[in-house]
Amino acid sequence: MTSELTRLSTEISSSPLLSNLISGMIGLIGGVVGGAIAAWATAAGVRRSLEAQFELQRAEWERRDREKNQERQVRETKEKGGEREREGKAAVQAVAVEALWNSVCLATVAKQVENSTDPTPKISLSRDRFDKHFLPAMKAVGGVYMQQTENIYLSGFAFQQLREAQNRLPMSKAELARAHDLSTSFMTIFRTLGQRVFSREKMAELDRIATSPSQSRASHPTTLLSPAQKKTGML
Repeated sequence: MTSELTRLSTEISSSPLLSNLISGMIGLIGGVVGGAIAAWATAAGVRRSLEAQFELQRAEWERRDREKNQERQVRETKEKGGEREREGKAAVQAVAVEALWNSVCLATVAKQVENSTDPTPKISLSRDRFDKHFLPAMKAVGGVYMQQTENIYLSGFAFQQLREAQNRLPMSKAELARAHDLSTSFMTIFRTLGQRVFSREKMAELDRIATSPSQSRASHPTTLLSPAQKKTGML
């Protein structure tokens, strides 16, 4: 085997044409292989470059998506916060207006007794809006204010039940004084809560209405508001 390779090598060396042919073929094969390797390397580089660009683009898309989600969350939070604020304000307005009604109602009762127009007046306080709007109003203004409001409502309705149990007996001086005190307390609720949710102009207007000497208004406290305002509690 070794002798044959030696002989073949000797023949190639002794034949310049054959030697050149083989060298050319080897060079051609080397060029083809080298070109293939270079092309593969170039393709691999392009692929890596495209992958890097895609990763950058994907990272940019993800960043934009995160920013959009954050903006949407901030917007939704603001909208929900604004809605809760409006609901809380409406609830406080409703309770304040109802307290004003009750204050005028008790003041009317006391005036009727003092003027002897009705020594056994019927007390008809309202609590529908307090029951309905207590929780949102408490969230809007705080527990301390609403605890004071609740105490006055309980005192007012205890007084109303006491008068009902008396089966329309004439109101005593002590009961008359209590009616005045409760009227003042309900007015305090109105002013305490009202100044937080009403403008100064609206508060002044309501004060003028509540203290109006008109007998028609004094006899019917609910006429302080329009039908729409009675329904919504909004002013």
